[in-house]
Amino acid sequence: MFFRIPLLTPGYIRYLQTQAAQAVLHGRQGSSSPRMALLLGVTGVGLSGYSSRQLMLHHKPCSHLLR
Repeated sequence: MFFRIPLLTPGYIRYLQTQAAQAVLHGRQGSSSPRMALLLGVTGVGLSGYSSRQLMLHHKPCSHLLR
């Protein structure tokens, strides 16, 4: 459950910088995962809004709740 945070030595900082640079370079080579995540997020929000609207338009509330 607990994990140890590595010490921030100059070698470890250099390692993190090279990993970040490689991630940026690989990200520019046509990775479609951010676009797919955005598409799925927009689709989820749209479907949620649509279903909420349908429930609001076609649902009749219980009469004992409106007293």
